[in-house]
Amino acid sequence: MNAATLPDIFDDPAAGWPQWLDARRVDDAACAAAYEGTSAPLRAFLKTGLALLASHFGRPAAQQHGGWSDPFNGFWQESHRCPAPWAIVAFPPAYAAAARLTAAFLPGLLAQVPLLGAVCVGAGSFTPTPQALLALELGGVEDVFCLDETGLCRLLEETQPGPGRLVLLHKGELDIAVQTARHLNIPCYEERCAPALALPQPDLFDMEALVLAHGEGCVKRARTAALPESPSAIYTTPEAARAHCHLSADRPFGRGAAPLALTPGCEGFWLHDGLTPEFFAIRRMALGPL
Repeated sequence: MNAATLPDIFDDPAAGWPQWLDARRVDDAACAAAYEGTSAPLRAFLKTGLALLASHFGRPAAQQHGGWSDPFNGFWQESHRCPAPWAIVAFPPAYAAAARLTAAFLPGLLAQVPLLGAVCVGAGSFTPTPQALLALELGGVEDVFCLDETGLCRLLEETQPGPGRLVLLHKGELDIAVQTARHLNIPCYEERCAPALALPQPDLFDMEALVLAHGEGCVKRARTAALPESPSAIYTTPEAARAHCHLSADRPFGRGAAPLALTPGCEGFWLHDGLTPEFFAIRRMALGPL
C-alpha cells in the first residue's frame, strides 16, 4: 500500500469542543468589560508584550513536509510537521498575571492550533479575574470557559481527535488534570509557581503595568524582599540587559543565570521557559531502506 492509498483512518478530522461545553462559556460581555475597565496606557503595555512575543517566535508554517534519500548508505526519510488539533490553557479563578497568561496561549496561536480554549477551573460560582479576561481579549482567544476539576478532566477525555496540548498555570490546585493528561498521553506544560523577579532599580519601571503583568503578590515580593539569588528575570537598564547576555559562562550560578533580562517598556512581556510554538506541534517521521 503506498501513500496515495492509505485508508481514511490516517486522515486528520477537524477538532471540535463537546456540545455540553457551550453552556459553560464565559459571556463576551465580561471580556469586553475587562477591556474597557483597563486604562489605555496599561492596555498598551500588554499589546507591546504581545507584539514582542510574536516577533520573538515568528510564525512557523502550519504544515511542513520534507524528506531525504541517501543512496550511499541506503536509507530514506520523510517527515511532517503540523499543529496539534486542539489546545487548552487552564488556570484557577484567582490567576491575575496577564502577561504570563498571554505567554501561555500565544505560542499555540502562533503555531496555528485550529482550536484553542482557555478554561478557568474552580468550585461553585466564579469568573476569571479581569486581568485574565483582558489578556484573553487582547490575544483574540474566543473560547473561554468556566469548569470544575471534573469538567476539565471530562473535556480532556472527550475533545477529539487527540492528543491535543494542555498548559496549566497553577500552584498544585490542578494536579488532577496533570494525572488525567498523563493517563491520556496529552503533553502537558506547567507553571507551578510565580516567577522570582529581580528589580534592582524599580523606579525605572511602571509598577502598575508590572502588577497587571504578574499579579500584586509577585511584584510586592520583588519590591520588598532581598534580590533573589536565582531570579527568573531581571528588570534593568538596556545597557545592563545587553551586558547580561555577555556574562562569562564559567561564573558561579546566581543572578547572572537569569534567563531573561528585560528593559523599561517590556513590563507587559513574558516568556515561559520551554513553552514555544514547537510544544503545540505534532511531528511524524517515516524511515526505511532504499
